[in-house]
Amino acid sequence: MDRRHLLSLLAAGAAAPALAQPRRAPAPEIVHPRASHFAFGPPGDQWRIHVGLPDVPPPPQGYSAILSLDGATTFPHLWTHREARAPRMPVILFGIGYEGANRRWRDLTSRAMAPVVPIPFYRAAAADRETGGRAAFLAMIADDLLPELARRHPLDPRDRTIYGHSLGGLFVLHALFTRPHLFARYVAADPSVWWNAGESQREAMAFAGGVAAAGGAVDPGIQVMIAQAGQARQGHPHDPTALVEILSRVGGVEVLYRPHPRENHGSLMGPSTADALDLHLWR
Repeated sequence: MDRRHLLSLLAAGAAAPALAQPRRAPAPEIVHPRASHFAFGPPGDQWRIHVGLPDVPPPPQGYSAILSLDGATTFPHLWTHREARAPRMPVILFGIGYEGANRRWRDLTSRAMAPVVPIPFYRAAAADRETGGRAAFLAMIADDLLPELARRHPLDPRDRTIYGHSLGGLFVLHALFTRPHLFARYVAADPSVWWNAGESQREAMAFAGGVAAAGGAVDPGIQVMIAQAGQARQGHPHDPTALVEILSRVGGVEVLYRPHPRENHGSLMGPSTADALDLHLWR
């Protein structure tokens, strides 16, 4: 995507009317012979790993894979899209959910900031939510889970996509900024860019500076998709278009911005998971 095309998408997203819609009900659990799950991790702190096998044998290089966060809700959407739109494509779907207690705030965030002076647009985490575990969660994915998935299934390590919505989108961005070659594609839907008063934007600027200092381009190149519900709020910390602008100037990073003006934060999960599948399969 060239810069002119990118800016035209930004303008279209800002100009389109935002229509409020009720949140969609969570997708039902998938019950199918090719859908399964297993517990992963230490006792008392386990994740539920959802697995959706395709109805085709693996190609010589192995299956491609999409890994989604908040698997209990995202995995059914991805399964439904794949079965309806690409039933014969050799892509495995994986979702990371939870066994027992839901620890998503811990897994998906950095330590919550406690400012000593007022910060514009600051928003605190809920008092009963543990935060600050994203580095350990990312290390678990990279060092433990992905090798385990490769042990269980023939996978192509060069053809992986990660998808996250809301706090999951925030985590996807952090994974991009810290381990850009762990995945070939990064999809963040309505990422919680308000976290810690715009921490993701500061990370993006540091990432761009690091790439420039290391030679000017990410090599091999990667793709980043940012989806947004409703009308873009230019300049507001909830608005991810500032990140789109920063990343569009980083060599080797193809940025795709997907505004969905008729969706709200909750309903965005349906079309954004379809966007993620399209990006994974067709680009």
